[in-house]
Amino acid sequence: MLSRRDALKLAIAAGVVSLPAVAGGRLMLDSNGRSLPAAPIFVDDNRAAQIDSPLLIAYPDHANPIVWQEILRVEGLPYAHTQRLAALDPSQLASVAVVMVLPGAMPDDRIELLRDYVEAGGGLIAVQPDAKLAPLCGLTGVKDVTGDGYLCVWAGAAGAEGIAGGALQFHAALHHYQLREAEAVAYLCSREGVASQTPAVTYRRLGRGAIATWCYDLAQSIVYTRQGPPARAGVEADGLEGVRACDMFVDFVDLDRIHLPQGDEQQRLLVNLLNEVSTTPLPRLWYFPANADSLLVCTGDSHNNPAPAVDEALRRVEHFGGTMSIYYTPLPTSTVRRAMRRVRAWADEQPVLGELVPPSDVVTPYHADAWRARGHEFALHPYVEDGLEIGWARYWQQFTGLGYGEFDSTRTHRVLWHGWTDTARVQAAYAVRMNLDYYHVGPTFQRDDGAWAFGYFTGSGLPMRFVDAEGRLIDNWQQNTHLVDEQVIEMPWGANFVGSTPDEAIEIADGLIRRAVSGAYAALGAQFHFDPFAVPGAWRAGAALYRDGVLASCVENGLPILSAARWLDFSRNRAAAYFDAFSGDAESGRVSFTIQHDVAPGDLILLLPVQKNMQQLTSLQADRKQIPFKTRRVGATLYAMVALAATETAIDARYASE
Repeated sequence: MLSRRDALKLAIAAGVVSLPAVAGGRLMLDSNGRSLPAAPIFVDDNRAAQIDSPLLIAYPDHANPIVWQEILRVEGLPYAHTQRLAALDPSQLASVAVVMVLPGAMPDDRIELLRDYVEAGGGLIAVQPDAKLAPLCGLTGVKDVTGDGYLCVWAGAAGAEGIAGGALQFHAALHHYQLREAEAVAYLCSREGVASQTPAVTYRRLGRGAIATWCYDLAQSIVYTRQGPPARAGVEADGLEGVRACDMFVDFVDLDRIHLPQGDEQQRLLVNLLNEVSTTPLPRLWYFPANADSLLVCTGDSHNNPAPAVDEALRRVEHFGGTMSIYYTPLPTSTVRRAMRRVRAWADEQPVLGELVPPSDVVTPYHADAWRARGHEFALHPYVEDGLEIGWARYWQQFTGLGYGEFDSTRTHRVLWHGWTDTARVQAAYAVRMNLDYYHVGPTFQRDDGAWAFGYFTGSGLPMRFVDAEGRLIDNWQQNTHLVDEQVIEMPWGANFVGSTPDEAIEIADGLIRRAVSGAYAALGAQFHFDPFAVPGAWRAGAALYRDGVLASCVENGLPILSAARWLDFSRNRAAAYFDAFSGDAESGRVSFTIQHDVAPGDLILLLPVQKNMQQLTSLQADRKQIPFKTRRVGATLYAMVALAATETAIDARYASE
């Protein structure tokens, strides 16, 4: 209930501006903040099953195909459909180019069905086959199992081209098999890359078809590699006050391999082998807009910084052709004070009243709207020290009550992390669809010899939605923040864990950028705090030098500079692209399908293999018009590229023997 003094303040303010709309209860209602959106937390794809898709995931009872579908979406194959293994029939398999079979008990009749399918020319991906299925894969099961470990891809093996050499970490139980008719694609190996005799991935030709086998559950390994081990959730491990997501990675990620996106490399090996066993060319979508080799997700935390400081930093980003996400923390105030600020902000924008109102540097809704109109994102940077739900409710009320509106992405203050996926779940309920709390900061990344490691501590340079402990897909994308200013340069609060100079920090970032465009393929998340430009001190010059140096390196290497909101928009629409009317005939060499999407014209790049089954792509049409094409090699496959100009495009490709 309002005190008499507060009521008088509000009445006087409303009277000054002579605006009936703000003089009434509407102003107080708006200043109290928007209600919780109660948005859907989990992904529920209600589109009709893509039953004519060339890619089928067959799963035994109690197996979970959802994560496999998400991994394929990340890799640009969003059209895999699923079917219970028990319901498979020969007529259904006749139109499928590849069947992926997930771990579980295999009935005898299903084995014979799959054998007939492969011998007739089908492609099979088997994951941890049981004792009955292993012989079909050219393997014999052994009782031994290895937990977390390393694998190394065998140079020259099927699908190995383009995959990083040396040891790659995996984080799932690897079942041991003996090779019979199969050949090893990857072996279990030591940390130093010395291969054992135990296969990790295998390949076998059988009849007219082929089988690739994963001896470990790649989907589980990817989730744990990206999100950290669930058993370590909520545990303080790095010695810094407060639990962060990176605490889960202490002694979990090998700092000598962190320069590689280890999970992404294994995903790309999967796609390589899908192409090896498939009976027809598999279309794919490129990772980034407009055929960029990689990109920078440009963000900055702002702790109630004045509007001129924020605007100055944004203009520097614009100078390099980029857009930026501002993660802003307003000071907590009462509903009345928020109402007063909104009235004052309105008055400041009026032609006459603005001259009478004393100048203020406080960020107003008008600033936020202007920055958004210039392509930037203005979003909340919440404090959750008193609890996850409490913090979000308090700062949501404050942010929306000041008239700043809603937003798409966020980063938590001090990047505090709750549970294994609790933070992602709460943010999803607020309709926040991208999270940048996986953040490269602190002693987690210092080696025993004192040297510092940089790169991909989640094993990835690509966003993917979080998976909870029940295997459900949370509608919140995990976007790593790979380049963090407070890790490498001085901030008003100190920091600079590495102790590097701004020039040295630029070299670190430039190295990561160059590796990304040279085949690591990454959306590199970057943190450029606004505070050094708002708080007087020696740190300002260093922060400006570092920011401009990183952005200049992006321009030099062809990386688009995007706000998280713009990157999220592309990522969501790319994942939701719908392939339909797929028809592939290996004998005639014709492949046709339609693709529907909501990506901006020209930004979504379709990739189609140039060669398949000793045939070469000779003709490519989009909407019945012959189009020339350029090529891009990804992993072991050379692809033809098509920039999709329309939201629905019919593709017709013809292959012929050379």
